[in-house]
Amino acid sequence: MPLLKRKAIKPVPPPDPNEFDDNTPVYMMDFTNEIFTSYEDYVNRYFFYKQKSWQCETTGKSGLTYEEALESEHKEKSMVANKFPPQLRKPLLEFSQFQTTRIDAVVDDAFIEFKNKYYLNENVHVEWDNQTYSGVVRKVLPEEEWKEVKNGAATPEEPGQYLVQVLDENSRGIKGMERVVDCSLLSRDRLAFNKNIIRKYIRECTTKESYIGAPWLVKPSLAKKFGIETKLPADLQSTRDLAIKKILKRKGTDPAPELAAAKKAKKEASEKVKEETTTQPTVVEVKPVIKYPMEDLSLDAGALSKRELVARPTAQKETSVPQDLFESVIMAWQFLNTFGTPLRLSPFGIKAFEDSLSHSTVEPRSVMVAEYHSTLMNAIIQDRMDGLVKPVLATGSTTNASANISRDDRESSIMTDNSTMDDVDLSIGDQDDYVHHERRKLAQRPINEQVVVVGQGWDAKLVPSSRDCWEAVLVGLINELGSFEAIPNVDRILNHLVPDERSTRDDVEYLFPSLPLEDKVSILVFLIETASGTSAIRHYMDVCREQLKGLRQEKFDLNRDKRNLQAEKAEMERQDAINALTEKENGLDLAVATPEASQPDSEADSIHSGKQNGDSLSRSESRQEKLKRQQLEREQEEHRKSQDILRRRAVNKAKSAEQKARLDARKKLHDQENALLRREDQIDRDSRRCAVARIKPLGQDRFFNRYWYFDGVTSVHATDRIYIQSPSFLDLETVRTRNDKSKILARQKVEDPSGELESMLKSQSEEIGAALVLEKVTRVKKLQQERERETDSENEEETKTSSNYEKLALADQEFDETKAVEHKSSQWSYYSEPEQVDALLLWLNEKGIREHALIQAIEAQYDTIVRGMQAHHQEILNHLQKEQARRSTRVKTSQASEGYLGYVNKASK
Repeated sequence: MPLLKRKAIKPVPPPDPNEFDDNTPVYMMDFTNEIFTSYEDYVNRYFFYKQKSWQCETTGKSGLTYEEALESEHKEKSMVANKFPPQLRKPLLEFSQFQTTRIDAVVDDAFIEFKNKYYLNENVHVEWDNQTYSGVVRKVLPEEEWKEVKNGAATPEEPGQYLVQVLDENSRGIKGMERVVDCSLLSRDRLAFNKNIIRKYIRECTTKESYIGAPWLVKPSLAKKFGIETKLPADLQSTRDLAIKKILKRKGTDPAPELAAAKKAKKEASEKVKEETTTQPTVVEVKPVIKYPMEDLSLDAGALSKRELVARPTAQKETSVPQDLFESVIMAWQFLNTFGTPLRLSPFGIKAFEDSLSHSTVEPRSVMVAEYHSTLMNAIIQDRMDGLVKPVLATGSTTNASANISRDDRESSIMTDNSTMDDVDLSIGDQDDYVHHERRKLAQRPINEQVVVVGQGWDAKLVPSSRDCWEAVLVGLINELGSFEAIPNVDRILNHLVPDERSTRDDVEYLFPSLPLEDKVSILVFLIETASGTSAIRHYMDVCREQLKGLRQEKFDLNRDKRNLQAEKAEMERQDAINALTEKENGLDLAVATPEASQPDSEADSIHSGKQNGDSLSRSESRQEKLKRQQLEREQEEHRKSQDILRRRAVNKAKSAEQKARLDARKKLHDQENALLRREDQIDRDSRRCAVARIKPLGQDRFFNRYWYFDGVTSVHATDRIYIQSPSFLDLETVRTRNDKSKILARQKVEDPSGELESMLKSQSEEIGAALVLEKVTRVKKLQQERERETDSENEEETKTSSNYEKLALADQEFDETKAVEHKSSQWSYYSEPEQVDALLLWLNEKGIREHALIQAIEAQYDTIVRGMQAHHQEILNHLQKEQARRSTRVKTSQASEGYLGYVNKASK
């Protein structure tokens, strides 16, 4: 059984069948066979099992869902059951029973114990005349029947002899191929007997309690099957009882009630005496330590940090695209800009893309619309011309019978290299047969047959660079590859583009801009889904994947260089501290040893002694000798001073050179650090650009709103916005199942007034209710069909009663089951001002898990986000100035070169 926090979770007990009748709906969990009478309990249990916090009991793997852990256990159990010898199972379990050592020691001892022991009917490898054959042990000889073994060891590791028969390829015994051997001539299959499989078998078949010195115990079912003793020995039983007493005492329950009552009475008496003699001291309440970051919604709303605002800044929602289509539009724009290199499409901004979708006039012609449609179709056509593509239509459930018929007809019409038709050749060269066959297909559909004529030969060649007649190519592609699952309004679109029998390819060019925005988006999404499987896109993704590997290696090397640089800086700081301390000590020594401080006294003493000597010498020496002596003393003093000056100059010069070397080394380290930071920033930008497989959001706030920043993945200033997506269905389910839901909703009205969490929860409840009604109606109809099949065994009265019940059940809740339960799309908004980003950072609480990660992600790209917003504002200002200058000069200039109308696809050249 899968474990949660190393503990087995008991399944939900089945409901009492007496509490409800046979027609009461129930909900069963597929992988646990648990039965629920409430859909809410079923959903809560389902999401509980879907958490990636379960652990496989057999392998110890963690981070799995309940179903994944269960599958891992079944896989390991089947592997052990198929490989481990059946003859060894009972001896191994008897050996493991009541062992108190660690699992590794038990496995080592078991391997040594059974390595040279063999059992009756066990498959072995036997050495026969220097050849190894497969054999089976027919008999374990008792000691009185032992005899000399041919080619056997003089002293085998384990005493014992066995009668072994050699087996043929079909595992049948060969007559006349029997021989008595000892363990030195026998061996087992390595895959069937090794320490790893012994460990797995012991883990699977035994259990061990958590107290110290607990023994390994065979599971009761297996102990009963093999007849293994389960009663604990006296010493182990006493150890277990002592451990249980300690556990109960630690939990506050004494295993001996009488002794506990006596202790309690004694304690109360002593406390009473103590109260009479002394005053009761005040009890200091110890508050539990709170560790941050923690769950965002569990934080106290009143305990705001210094950086927080009360309410989240209001986001903008003004776009030219409705909210129900915005998610598809942003996905399409992201794909076109991300895969612009293999599609040969220059990047463009989200505002220009939204405006191009809303373009509804023939003149001026929208080059951007023609370019991104043509590049997508060229990717599909190129693979069809090379014979590499087999389009996979989008799958989905539809309740329209005509839609199912048309889908089957369409799937059978898709042409690939391996597709064949029984009575017609649909090759490109034979256009008449192609048109005839397509017209036969469209006979049962409300589509003009001229669609086939307009779109014929659409995949014969690529759309030219002039993008002429790309609309006709689109008609042919949609007609052949489109399906009702991929394009819900495919027939309406084709009838709009080709309205009658007189329509030509030129007419399609004038009719496409007038398509509704919903149909334009569905066409674009269909083209993207089809083009995403082409060889050009797959090759580009492989290239980006290899570049990501190289960037990860560069990031690893960069982190190593940063660590080395930090070590060098720390060593330099330590050396500077040592040098400063040395200079300070040397300065003190010089101050003590320098004779300058005592020079006046020494000079005075020398003058005084000179006078005394002069007085004494004046009697004995001449005046000339006295002058010579004084001259010599002055020269010696000057020489000493000059040497002292030279020495000081040398010391200062050496000190200056050393300081310059330190400054140069410090500057070099600073330059290296800046270079590493620039390199890290470049690696992050390249990694973000190459992450084409999956774009990750910046993070989530406390109310599960997701924040997206797309710039840097496709181009530097593509949106200059931070987009905000409302909570997903699973996020809403998390809020709905919380006990403090009402408190969260009240808090959301204060802290996020622009949010619509309450209305989204209401919509989700309506969706769940509609799904339940649909499921109920479907169940009743299935019950009706089953009862109609059993009419032969039922009487007329029971049939009438059941039909009345079914009518009542259907009338109880009217619901059109042909309409699928629609899931409302997410709501999108955005921030486009730097002040809004600053206010958002002040509103976020870094003590919450989700908002802590979101703050880090925004601050990591804060400079890029703010620069992009400022650049966008500057572009708007320049455009207004240019417009004002144009109006002031009264010069009529065409606006076709501005915005999305002035787009030029430089990548196609």
